[in-house]
Amino acid sequence: MRVALVICTWFATALAFVPPSTSVRHRALRADPDDEGYAPIGSLIRQGPVPFFIRLVDPDKYERSVQKYMLEEGCGRREAQGNMDAYFENPTSWTLQKLREKDGAPKYDYATANTTPKQLILTAAWALIVLALGTKIFLFGW
Repeated sequence: MRVALVICTWFATALAFVPPSTSVRHRALRADPDDEGYAPIGSLIRQGPVPFFIRLVDPDKYERSVQKYMLEEGCGRREAQGNMDAYFENPTSWTLQKLREKDGAPKYDYATANTTPKQLILTAAWALIVLALGTKIFLFGW
């Protein structure tokens, strides 16, 4: 059982590196034809495990949400993905930020959140610690 869980975890991590869909239907809805969005690992880096697992478990729901946001806001895929990742991670905070923006607050760029080199190094270190600890617990117990 533990080995199967570890294998599933590693498999899900490998799927994170699959590039996003680039079908004709998706390209037609983009504001910028060069805006390809980012792979599931981008969701994990920017907003954490919740949007990452939504992308892996229910990709149709994620894609519908991104497409709807693109149409409503008239933005590119990367911006829509960043906003939907933030929404899936914490809908309340995302909604509050959007309300603040309507009241004149500066627009928060969710598409580039947590992508500075320093933040990427910290995220990678934390991910390695969590994976190592999780593997130890699942394979060997406490």
